[in-house]
Amino acid sequence: MSEDLRQVRIEKLQRLWERGVPVYPGRFDRTHSLEEATKLEPGTKDVRVAGRVIAIRTFGKLTFAHLQDAHARVQIALEKAIVDQGQWELFHDLIDRGDFLGCWGEMFVTKKGELTLQVRGFEFHGKGLRPLPEKRHGLKDVEMQQRRRYLDLIMSPESRARFSMRTKVVRELRRFLDDHGFEEVETPVLQTVPSGAVARPFISHHNALDLEVYLRVAPETWLKRLVVGGYDKVYELARCFRNEGMDPSHLQDFSMLEYYCAYWSWEDNMAFTEKLIRHVLREVVGSEQIEWRGRKIDFSGEWPRVDQCDLIREKTGIDAENADAEELRAKAKELGLKIEKVDQLGRGNLIDAIYKHTCRDDLIQPCFLTGIPADALPLARRNDANPRKADCFQLLVNGWEILKAYSELVDPILQRQLFEEQDSLRTGGDDEAMYIDEDYLLAMEFGMPPISGWGMGIERFCALLAGVDSLRDVTLFPLLKPLADEPETHEGADTTADVGDFGMSRVAAMDLLRDHISDDYLTKHCLASAAVMEAVAERFDKNRDTFWCMGLLHDLDFEEVKEPHLHTRKTIEILKEHGVTDPVILKAILAHNAEGIEEVERTRWLDYALSCSETVTGLVMAVAKVMPDKKLAGVKPSSVRKRMKKKEFARNVSRESIRQCEHIGLTLEEFSELAVSAMKGISDDLGM
Repeated sequence: MSEDLRQVRIEKLQRLWERGVPVYPGRFDRTHSLEEATKLEPGTKDVRVAGRVIAIRTFGKLTFAHLQDAHARVQIALEKAIVDQGQWELFHDLIDRGDFLGCWGEMFVTKKGELTLQVRGFEFHGKGLRPLPEKRHGLKDVEMQQRRRYLDLIMSPESRARFSMRTKVVRELRRFLDDHGFEEVETPVLQTVPSGAVARPFISHHNALDLEVYLRVAPETWLKRLVVGGYDKVYELARCFRNEGMDPSHLQDFSMLEYYCAYWSWEDNMAFTEKLIRHVLREVVGSEQIEWRGRKIDFSGEWPRVDQCDLIREKTGIDAENADAEELRAKAKELGLKIEKVDQLGRGNLIDAIYKHTCRDDLIQPCFLTGIPADALPLARRNDANPRKADCFQLLVNGWEILKAYSELVDPILQRQLFEEQDSLRTGGDDEAMYIDEDYLLAMEFGMPPISGWGMGIERFCALLAGVDSLRDVTLFPLLKPLADEPETHEGADTTADVGDFGMSRVAAMDLLRDHISDDYLTKHCLASAAVMEAVAERFDKNRDTFWCMGLLHDLDFEEVKEPHLHTRKTIEILKEHGVTDPVILKAILAHNAEGIEEVERTRWLDYALSCSETVTGLVMAVAKVMPDKKLAGVKPSSVRKRMKKKEFARNVSRESIRQCEHIGLTLEEFSELAVSAMKGISDDLGM
């Protein structure tokens, strides 16, 4: 932001002081909130409201403005003939968009039919020293929306509605549980043993006790201690912390609802879960049907049960139920599944990884996933008929795991054995394996009744209802890495893509590509990515040469690096050696593999631009290959969008990454048209 604009507002603040205006008054008596004022009858007198000035329009001796808060917006009208002359001059000389006012007067309806407050007088309540983002465009940069959520909430009614929805979701979850006899409790956040989930904890130090402590990963074992203590039905809305990878579907600190009920089985729990979720939908959404990015999801009717191993057998032919870890590992490699640490995973985790890579994305309508191997669930009860499986279910919607539930393991001897197995894995290098929780084992030995419970991430459920794919979009203030020298922005402008020269010419970039890439298809992918990136640059008036080079060289290490978590790291090293040093450019190239690198996430406009551009090329080329002549000439953007909806078509192409075009200000329709046009422009180079 220009310091000149800030200085102008500081000077206006000083002039207010000089006029004797209390610029930071202590209070204001309101008769109505802005939301209440929108429901008043025309002619209502002595109305006193307050809010932020969000818009000002002057027509000679008549000025309209809007006051806004988190819940409503009200138009006000100032007429020179009605308000005090001094106030008229003060408003037009010293009041800016973004300032706070308290106004009083009567309600009337304008010629255009808008309910408006006819202002008789006003009080100044505070000046914004920095201008708000420009009204038409708002705050488009996704990272800035997250870093400066307060601006996002001011500028975006969609954001305000999304967070209001989250509040309602939590309220209705609480209400339903309370109405069904559950008691809400609080359990420790600081713990001497992190237990309750297979997850890597955050570690801290308690100075007074000189003790290493952990931030809780889940409240599970504490809530079950309370069942030992006599609670029949207990729940907690708990803030949890897991020191794991960052991506749009995972947060390191998040809200978890967990509840437990004595004497329930997992099937009792399943029936209750249907009632609970449907209640929340009816109260928050007003229907048992929702829409997620054009996809209709119906929660009415009976939710089917699907067996995990049956799904895997149908999709891959693998008999997961009877296979051991070595057989599963060999089958996964044979299918070309890119499973991280595949050689270190046990049987249960391998089955889960194969399922996630081949089956989960297809489970769109609500269903219960059952038949889950007990190997990876050390706190779950084993099934009586088949002890290799747990009495467990997951609720799957839209390819997402919404919640996980099971009948709890209440056998302290078996629980100790499973904890010891987990501890062995942890000491062997698995930093997500569980610790032995001796205090919990002690509680168990005093006796536990049958129990069933579950845990649900609030953010993921809210993201589903809100129709967004990033949990940060339903988190008011997500954790972000601090900017060492945070750039100033003017009027909400996006500067994260205003990068300079790439550091080498197009000719040099092509030579570098030939030095490192020999595969014909990969070369075509890089050329296509360059073309789409250049089209994006042209669309947004960015540096076309830089964007082209980024698209061309983003996969420079693909043939050299086989491990997914190392891909793009080598690319960065190579580019630095050849004079590419801009950190924003290098970050975007690194972040296009955010799914493979735990500690890297996409946050900037440029990150999303490269990710969606390089990903869409795979889908467009796949569509061209099913054309009769296998040429790009016959490919229509509508065909690309239609094929995108079919999960089995080009299933290795991430639909989520393509949809991130919305983060750069393009609809899917606009982006598909841009990409197809760009690739047709180099069809000869692509041999298509």
